Amino acid sequence: MKEDKIWTKGFATLTVSHSSYVLGSYMLIPIIPLYLVSLGATESQVGMIATMFFIASIVTRLFLNILLRRTGRKLVLMAGMSLTAVVMLLYGLLASIAANAALRFFGGVGFGITTTIATAMAADFLPDSRRGQGIGYFTMGSVVAMTAAPALAIFLMDNYGFPPVFYTAAGFSLLSAMLLLLTGEPVITGEAMAVGNGHRGSAFQWRNLFDRKLIVASCLLLLFSISRSGDSSYISLFAEARGLKYLSLYFVIQTVTMFFVRFVIGRIIDRKGRNWVLIPGGFAMLALCVTLSLAYTDAVMLIGAFFSGLAIGVISPSMQVWMFGAVAPEKRNVASATYYNFTDIGVSIGSLLMGFTAEHYGYTIMYRVAACSALLYIISYITIGREKAGKRL
Repeated sequence: MKEDKIWTKGFATLTVSHSSYVLGSYMLIPIIPLYLVSLGATESQVGMIATMFFIASIVTRLFLNILLRRTGRKLVLMAGMSLTAVVMLLYGLLASIAANAALRFFGGVGFGITTTIATAMAADFLPDSRRGQGIGYFTMGSVVAMTAAPALAIFLMDNYGFPPVFYTAAGFSLLSAMLLLLTGEPVITGEAMAVGNGHRGSAFQWRNLFDRKLIVASCLLLLFSISRSGDSSYISLFAEARGLKYLSLYFVIQTVTMFFVRFVIGRIIDRKGRNWVLIPGGFAMLALCVTLSLAYTDAVMLIGAFFSGLAIGVISPSMQVWMFGAVAPEKRNVASATYYNFTDIGVSIGSLLMGFTAEHYGYTIMYRVAACSALLYIISYITIGREKAGKRL
């Protein structure tokens, strides 16, 4: 039936545009910590600068829905992608810790805009009956980009230095904005149309910032993201400190695992429910943290890469589907903002906590602290978040 179609022109073009943006953004994941250290930053300072990025993203998303009531989504999305491109160019020109801290903040603004609007638009392009599968495909495009990004970035850094990494990443962000010109707006109705297409709505209201139906999912996402920060913010410095040589392969294994997981994860959510994925995903994150705490060889680190890809590949799209399904269609911008905000809040808290722990107690203890957060996620989900039999959001 026509209503069950996933691959419309708008959804396909948006997926390619977002994947290009992710490719540019994820080129910086392994590079920024190394770049900051090369400028003289300590591990704690790396964590603080990472936190500035996430704080900017969080604040931007809190008030983004108000802006969207007055401006078209596609225009704001293009502005976010273009801002990211400009910031990436300036990374290569302003080589100081203070300047990079400021750039990281403005990069967070662009990232907050782009991730929130792109995901909400993708959800609106999809039919309700296949939203889990469609979100899985949408994020799968990002996973393909993630696979290439770290390897490309490290190759450019090793052979040409840091600036070419930043210029190449900026090019991909600019390309994403250009591709967006080919993407239309999803057909939605009622208040959702007013919000999504930029019609003037009511003045500031707290309900436009958060929906109480998202409280449980948000708290669980916070715990998961704190645990994940040890991987996302410090894996490059960890590998360098322990003399591990295959960091590029770590990212390849991580993202290839995520890619194959997302082939099936959407179907499982749509047919079986979230319990079948969110509990195993928590155990995968716990396994990652324990593995990295013991990783003194490349082989052990690469086993951790598999668990990392499994955990992120399972939990990230599953949480998105849960949160989109918990709210009314006109609140999907709020759900998307909440998802990314609590992800960033968790990574921000985790980056500060992990940076302090690594600097004073070492990486083994740091990953054990991350494991405690993963264990708390598992216990909390089984206690308060588990989907009851026969009840689906």
